[in-house]
Amino acid sequence: MLIKYAKKYSKFIVGQLFFAGIWVFAQLWIPRLMVDIVDSGIMMKDMNAIVHRGLLMLAATVLNIASLLISIFFLTKVTAGISRDLRSDLFEKVVDWSKETRTGFSNSTLVTRTVNDVKQVSNLIDLSLRKIFTLTITVIGALAVSFSLDAQLASIILIIIPLIFLLGLFLTTRALPQYARIRVSIDRINRLFRENIRGIRVIRAFNKSDHEVKEFGKATEEAYEASVKSESTMMLLSPLILLFTNILILVILFLGGGRAQIGTIKLGVLIGLIEYAIISLNNIQQFAAIITIIPRSKVSIDRIAEILSKDELLDIKEDSLESESEGIQFRDIDFYYPGSRRATLRNLNFCLKKGETKAIIGSTGSGKSTLLKLLLRDYDAYQGRICLNGRNVQTLTREEISGIVTYVPQSSFLFSGSIRENIQTGKKDAADDEIWAVLDMVQMGDFFRASPEGLDTHIAQNAVNLSGGQKQRLSIARGLIRESDFYIFDDCFSALDYSTEKKIRAAIRAKLADRGVLVVAQRVATVRDADEIFVLERGEILDRGSHEELAESSEIYREIIASQLKSQEGEIR
Repeated sequence: MLIKYAKKYSKFIVGQLFFAGIWVFAQLWIPRLMVDIVDSGIMMKDMNAIVHRGLLMLAATVLNIASLLISIFFLTKVTAGISRDLRSDLFEKVVDWSKETRTGFSNSTLVTRTVNDVKQVSNLIDLSLRKIFTLTITVIGALAVSFSLDAQLASIILIIIPLIFLLGLFLTTRALPQYARIRVSIDRINRLFRENIRGIRVIRAFNKSDHEVKEFGKATEEAYEASVKSESTMMLLSPLILLFTNILILVILFLGGGRAQIGTIKLGVLIGLIEYAIISLNNIQQFAAIITIIPRSKVSIDRIAEILSKDELLDIKEDSLESESEGIQFRDIDFYYPGSRRATLRNLNFCLKKGETKAIIGSTGSGKSTLLKLLLRDYDAYQGRICLNGRNVQTLTREEISGIVTYVPQSSFLFSGSIRENIQTGKKDAADDEIWAVLDMVQMGDFFRASPEGLDTHIAQNAVNLSGGQKQRLSIARGLIRESDFYIFDDCFSALDYSTEKKIRAAIRAKLADRGVLVVAQRVATVRDADEIFVLERGEILDRGSHEELAESSEIYREIIASQLKSQEGEIR
């Protein structure tokens, strides 16, 4: 997966590796010059050699610094670019998923994978190019120079390094399952935190704070235990490497000191070997510390790949059967939720044409929301056909469905930003006059005219500075500013008082007189003016007709009227 993303930045990667290689060369050159200063300068009392090698060390230092800065520049381009591309692809993938495809991925895990896991992968790329590459060639280079100085003592360094690699591999393998537990625990912590923040009023109202604190404590305890187990395994690596380093230096000093006394090795060479041994094992120690990020990143890569490889379950299908009739048509629709044996909708048939206003009324759980999910193709019907302007909805893209149908949901989500920006979500190029017009339709125009900021009035995150009714009205205005053939209002009047709702419904009838309107609601007052009302019960349309016809012929409709008579007396009579 990462290779595919890295190809786009191959030039920057090559540049980074090239200058990182120069940086390592300059770093290894400095101890070699020190050997010459000791043996050819100090021991031979040659000042010219000392000055000459000293100037070369200064040049190597300048080269070291310059190449490091350039390599970091290229590295930043790569890591920031790949992180940006990953997050963009994840967002584009998720935002186009249907609800059926999104089943199994909670909001918290999608957020964690897009933010935390991508950050973990970015760290891996950074360390791979900046550390793992440079550490590897530094160790190889240090060994090569050591063998050129004295093969016998350098072979001791070569024996220690494979042992350390095997030790690191063993400990990393043991820690890997715990890192997977940590990522799952973090998902759960994010989910619980998100739910508690959004539902804080409910938690307080039902006095469930202690229970939620305990549940959150369990999640954090699980993350704590996984972290302790993983880190307690990997923390052994650095001390063991430090032990090997000190033993190696003592062995080199012991063997080299004896040879220096009999004159078979120069003092500068011995100093150089010790320096290169320290460089090698220090880099191995850093490598061991860095290697702990590899199992974490492996988990993050797998979690990201799981989303990117997840194909949309609802493919665009080909259908040669097209109807000449315009409008929205449900024909013999049956639907079962995935994994359910009970039909949520059964034998559903109805039609909505332009210029008509129809409504669906039913109790909670009757299937109203499911019907709209099929229309918007969040799921596919188990049996039957749904057509939009003569075309099977399964043959249409989401953009085509959205172009035909405007959907105003029950839950009124508003973006953080100005009123203008929120309304323009419905129509990107909407002028201020158009925005004021739809605000007047939903009885919000005077409210914002009285505000000093007008259309620039800021909506806080989650619209906490607006009431439930105000949010619903703005959501309706955002739908009304769109241009489409059909408009679906999904119980989006539930937070409004009857007087305000009546005015808004009148404005909608006037504006959308030549469009198809489908109103879904539980209140009789909301649907009574519709040309035809469908009474939905347990997934079936049991009765249909106008308000007056149903009030006489439908027992269920009369029960709904009776249950709402007191609160809606002025509207229903």
